[in-house]
Amino acid sequence: MEKDWKLDIVFSDSVAIFRGHVGPNNPHSHWAAQLTIALEGELEFEAGQSGRRHARAMFLSSKVKHQLFSGYVCSIYFDPLTVSPLKALGEASGEDWVVLEEDDLPVLLRELSASSDLRVLLGSDLLTGTEPGTAMDARFREVVAAITAQLRAGDDPDRDALAQQVNLSPSRFSHWFVEQAGIPLRSYKKWLKLRMAMDALLDGVNPMDAAMQAGFSDLPHMSRAFAESFGLTYMDALHAWQQAQQS
Repeated sequence: MEKDWKLDIVFSDSVAIFRGHVGPNNPHSHWAAQLTIALEGELEFEAGQSGRRHARAMFLSSKVKHQLFSGYVCSIYFDPLTVSPLKALGEASGEDWVVLEEDDLPVLLRELSASSDLRVLLGSDLLTGTEPGTAMDARFREVVAAITAQLRAGDDPDRDALAQQVNLSPSRFSHWFVEQAGIPLRSYKKWLKLRMAMDALLDGVNPMDAAMQAGFSDLPHMSRAFAESFGLTYMDALHAWQQAQQS
């Protein structure tokens, strides 16, 4: 494990990609599904109760506790509502996590290196071949759009108001949301807030303002949410990104 994280980071509305040497991180889980590919040799990781493993690549479904120990890697995080060929590749086994061999990987992933332009991967058909929510209930797409718009406007979407929008009782709406998204409303809102905060941080907004703009109650709240989701602090990620831009 490196002393510090060294990362390149790119984002879209539905995917985040980190590339770099694995640095300090704690066992963690997140609502995003994750595909991690070793760019040099193999990555060392632990997932669930597996003990330490080595692999060319591995896929983790949502909420699987894991930890990376070493490797120069590219990690792709999929928004919980994203539908893409690459995410489907990892989910095909039906297991919570799965090791992927060289031949399992599409050519674009096999050829990834330190010099690859991550923006090409971000815009590839592997990630964007299917738009998020294509197979969803039309009402659910409207709810997701409303949640996103309200968060970006600085408002906290209210469950009762969202339920009324689709003519459901609040309790039925909560169950319906999980049926559609696979995660609770509260968890999806937290994931969107983290994405908004990182967008702001990478745009140069100071951490306190980024936290408040994203709807967190304060900076420690955002910091805890980030560490719980990615296993490293937002300052580690921001510092690594800044260092990468200067190199």
